[in-house]
Amino acid sequence: MSGLAPWAVAALVPYAALQAAFLRRLATVPEALGGTMEANGRARWRRYVARRAVGAAFGAVFWVLCALAASGAVRVPRYATQTVTGAELAFVLDASNSMLSADEGVSRLERASDFVSRLAAAADGAGLSVIAFRGRPVTLCPSTRDRKAFADALLWAGPAVTSAAGSDVGAAIDEALRPAFPPGAARLVIVLSDGNDTGGRAKAAAAEAAASGAALLVVGFGGDEPAIVVDPDGKPVVGDGGTPVKKAIDEAAMRDWAVAGRGEYLRASDPASLGRAAAICASTSSSSGSRRTVRVEVDASSALALAALAALALAALASWPALEPRRPPLRRKDGRP
Repeated sequence: MSGLAPWAVAALVPYAALQAAFLRRLATVPEALGGTMEANGRARWRRYVARRAVGAAFGAVFWVLCALAASGAVRVPRYATQTVTGAELAFVLDASNSMLSADEGVSRLERASDFVSRLAAAADGAGLSVIAFRGRPVTLCPSTRDRKAFADALLWAGPAVTSAAGSDVGAAIDEALRPAFPPGAARLVIVLSDGNDTGGRAKAAAAEAAASGAALLVVGFGGDEPAIVVDPDGKPVVGDGGTPVKKAIDEAAMRDWAVAGRGEYLRASDPASLGRAAAICASTSSSSGSRRTVRVEVDASSALALAALAALALAALASWPALEPRRPPLRRKDGRP
């Protein structure tokens, strides 16, 4: 549950306390009036208090449902028929400091994450995983066909994934190949980087990927002109000479990785690159396809929002006749009205 929902639900405590105190005060009105209220007036007053209590209860339900819907944390299982293939796509995303450089207004990492999202949409039925790396790789999302879970994991791709400095591309490719999958499953490893590798074994790892039967796609980000490298706080990284460190895209290195892995290199700034990459992902995903019923989890926020509106309507319906209660009929001490 996100940080919003617990605080929103906690706000029910003073709400409930105030409503309970108010209803207790209302319930004591006949006693406060003594014998001046007729019997039918007392009964009508009790019904009025009861309706106010029901309205308050539905108001509390409305608040809870709104909080849960806003949190986005409630997911419900359902069974759906969808295409499921034996293909596996592993996105290897460079989250090192040089990927925080902003060549075109936004950082290389932001553009790479958006590129991943677009490619994932083209991989119908395939299992998706995402590995973010700096000095060491971290699997943010193991293979899944739950697109919402994959998208949520992708949001965490950034320099905070690990404190290990550097950019070890080879270790990240090894991590993408580590899970065991059924024999014959089509596998595609997509490396998204600016080419500034500090591990030194990216070519060897790419060759191992090809030897294992996995296809390799390398996508480069960054400009030809060196851009200032910043740390996670947005401050320029300073080199040994006291000057800011600058890095440009290293296309030569990434082409070498693609050649070693018998794969393909694309530059993200090329207008045709996204279409080509999406076609490769779609082609890989279409292998061994079948349709079967699977259990998936879906976000329940929309359903919760509708239920909240229903609770609000019921609260209004319960309280509406009681908004302006009839004045309790009084009688004189002699018993006459």
